[in-house]
Amino acid sequence: MSKQTPPRNTITYSRKELVGYLTGLAGQNIIYNIIATGLAFYFQSVIFLPAIACSLIFALARVWDAINDPMMGTIVDKTRTKWGKCKPYLLFVPAVVMVTTILPFLNGMYAEPNDLHEVALQDPTAYVAFSESELTKELEYDGVKYLFVPAGGSWELQKDENGKHLMDADGNIIKTKVMIYTDADKAPVTDTALAETILQEFQSELGFEKKTGAKAVLIIAWAAISYVLWGMTYTIGDIPLWGVTSLMTEDQNDRAKALSLARAVANVGMIGTLFTMIAPAFQGIFKNQGMDEAHSLRMAYITLAVVMTVFASILFQFAGFSVKEKVTPQNTKTYTISENFKIMFGNKPFRKILISGILRSPIQLLSIVAMTLVMYYFFNNDIGGTLFVDGALNVALVLKVVILVIGLFGGMIFFPLFVPKLIQKFEKKKLYNFFTLIGAIPFGLIFVFFLISGGNVLTWGGMAVMSILFFMAGASMGSLNVLQSVMIADCVDYEEYTNGIRPDGVFFSGQSFITKLSAGIASLISGAVYAIVHFSDKNVALLNNALVNGADFKTYNDGIFAAAMFFLISVPPAIGMALAAIPTWNYPLTDKEHTRILDELNAKRNQAE
Repeated sequence: MSKQTPPRNTITYSRKELVGYLTGLAGQNIIYNIIATGLAFYFQSVIFLPAIACSLIFALARVWDAINDPMMGTIVDKTRTKWGKCKPYLLFVPAVVMVTTILPFLNGMYAEPNDLHEVALQDPTAYVAFSESELTKELEYDGVKYLFVPAGGSWELQKDENGKHLMDADGNIIKTKVMIYTDADKAPVTDTALAETILQEFQSELGFEKKTGAKAVLIIAWAAISYVLWGMTYTIGDIPLWGVTSLMTEDQNDRAKALSLARAVANVGMIGTLFTMIAPAFQGIFKNQGMDEAHSLRMAYITLAVVMTVFASILFQFAGFSVKEKVTPQNTKTYTISENFKIMFGNKPFRKILISGILRSPIQLLSIVAMTLVMYYFFNNDIGGTLFVDGALNVALVLKVVILVIGLFGGMIFFPLFVPKLIQKFEKKKLYNFFTLIGAIPFGLIFVFFLISGGNVLTWGGMAVMSILFFMAGASMGSLNVLQSVMIADCVDYEEYTNGIRPDGVFFSGQSFITKLSAGIASLISGAVYAIVHFSDKNVALLNNALVNGADFKTYNDGIFAAAMFFLISVPPAIGMALAAIPTWNYPLTDKEHTRILDELNAKRNQAE
């Protein structure tokens, strides 16, 4: 349906203000995606926290958000300054968020895989009488017990006078040579293939050292506390960043335009998801300093976290410098947290959006699992080794990945730009329900196609099909995000018209709460599935070692890990999208009613001036 033309004296934002706002929002979303996608991978595959610990950390943080987000929304609505109620936070919060984004990465390693051994086969005729000592370690493999002895008389790696690991001519750490014997007759193992296999098991089983006691508690506590602290400070910036959109203009079409551009730019902020892929490129710097594989990778992630977060925080700061609040509510009364909870849930349209958003939570699995899937399924957890074969670029793989990326990002970033035009022609409620139901189809088909393909979608035809499915799924997700923000802004108008208050902060804290609760629910789902298939701590290290030694992730463990990841980005999101249409099927705030409400509100503001 068409909209009425706004009155001539309607005030709105300038182009410069809009550009500054969008720049800040891009930076803020880069930060969000560094944490939303990179931190989960970092916790599980770099410092090897147990999968269940990761899930509980993310889930418990969301429980706290249930209190913290409305509390922060209340504080924002109580704020009264010469700049307004949202702008002050946008001026001062980015620097704080920068610090708390880096903190979760400054953690120790919960477990350290030991891949610094190599076999030193012994000639049976030159065998010197074997005597057991405290250096001897044992392992049973395929029904036979084997003994392991360091050839150099020590399990410690050799170091120079400066305490750095000794390196060979190629710049690699000189590994500890290991002699392997059978326990039954103390005879050395001479079969090279068998020895290498046994050593692999030895490194995974006995060389995998987990922290225990206070050290383990400290590492998990640091992960939990730093993540919760990030969530709190991020909320302090997120609520005003979205809430200010309803204060930048009185024109609902301009507001829809700003929010659709904001959602598109927020998706551009998904370049933060590349954090996981880029970080290993820094690893060589630390290997050259004598660090082993595991610790050099950890330092690479820390380095990139600092670089990207500082850059994103500078962009975030532009929002505070640029935005101006131009809509002044007529009612200046403030409310307590408990009163605001009553207002939130008493507003029927907002309550339905909130419930719908929570039901749609599993779509967050796409961001949580996607980079782990990409790193393992497409690159075998070795981007450099996969992209460059014998020094030559693997052009076919690059093009296949580009096809997939174009589909996903094309749907999420560019399609939502058409939503303002659709809003002018169709009822928001109908659009919202359409995208939830239609979006469930491509999500569900992703896993179906994975099964049909026999677990290998990495063909030209397979990538074309996946690109189309991801485009459709991404278009639905991106459109729903725009519609959700626009409809929440409508609910703010509805509340001001009905009860004389304008709770921008509280209502947009609901959007922040939906986003973070969704991530928490999605983390629980992924943690449960990973626990079922045993994709956790030691088994991740086992996988990483196997891939280094030539295994293929697509077929590793009979393809169970790959199937689990495709399942996570497909089936739960499909179910969530379908369920999300239930609360909004009879959405009570029609576009015609909202237009009437907004016209009356603008008329009252003009009279007050």
